[in-house]
Amino acid sequence: MKQGLSSLGQRVVRHAQNLRRLWSPRLPWDASAEFAYYTVVPEELAAQWQRQQTFFQEGHFLGLRVAKSVGVLDTQLLTGARVLELGAGECVLSHALAQLGAKEVWACDVVPKQLWAAAQYGSQVQRWPGRAGVVGQGPCRYVVAEATSLPFVSGCFDLVVANLVLHHVRPVLAVLQEARRLLRPGGVFAAAEPAPLAGMLAHDATSENEAPLWPQVITDALTQAGFVDVRSEYYWSRFETSRLGVLSPSYRVRGQVPSAATAESLVDHAAILSRPLLGTKIPGLLLDLGAQAVSPGQPLSKQARLAQLQIGQIDQLAQLVASRVLRS
Repeated sequence: MKQGLSSLGQRVVRHAQNLRRLWSPRLPWDASAEFAYYTVVPEELAAQWQRQQTFFQEGHFLGLRVAKSVGVLDTQLLTGARVLELGAGECVLSHALAQLGAKEVWACDVVPKQLWAAAQYGSQVQRWPGRAGVVGQGPCRYVVAEATSLPFVSGCFDLVVANLVLHHVRPVLAVLQEARRLLRPGGVFAAAEPAPLAGMLAHDATSENEAPLWPQVITDALTQAGFVDVRSEYYWSRFETSRLGVLSPSYRVRGQVPSAATAESLVDHAAILSRPLLGTKIPGLLLDLGAQAVSPGQPLSKQARLAQLQIGQIDQLAQLVASRVLRS
């Protein structure tokens, strides 16, 4: 009884913290807070590895639902496209977009723990669901990098997506300006976010960086970043409806880069990177050390230092975890 009351009390406290974040000024994103939340735990690594097996075995069914929720379940938009996912996490959406016909998908996240299993499993898969004849290296690339300063040249993507990410990062305008830079003329940005009211009640344990965002905050920032045809709608993915409005658990936003007067082709794959990426001990996982690392003598950012440390921790445990899962 006492344990139940204690658990209830903790949840009430966490919900109160979410309410405070909803109305308080948003502080700058803090790398230490993000890495403190996403700590490396062996049991969680094993669960991540098993989930990747399930995703591939089920043909990324969950990811297809996510794509619909974000508003990009569109073969005309995806076929032959180069796509960037911000805050890709376990790459549920990235892998589904590859299955739906995207030519190339770059999955980026600031935390290695979120990407490692998808990177290692995706790099080992010989045949991807929905991509007949594609053998060997798949269409996805996995990069640990900050969303406000990504290692790509301007105008190299057709589509940038972000699923349940923007409420993690601040200032959100800086992320959207970076997305605008990376999109070609006519390119599309699409994102899904937890609705502030419903999300506040549905989520208790969160990172200190998380704070709910109202749709207008994002649409205003999209417009300020230079997007056109900016729009948002509340959406309940489970029932595929927007009729409940603000009572829906999520909403989605969309914007487009103004089209050029004449058609422009995408940057060639060989020229897509604006700075070199560092290979890691985890197969398939690449690390961006940041723009400052290009200059000799410049110290690494806190995020880059924490990422290197976490990759080392994962490397010590991941092989053992994977072998145990495969034997089970």
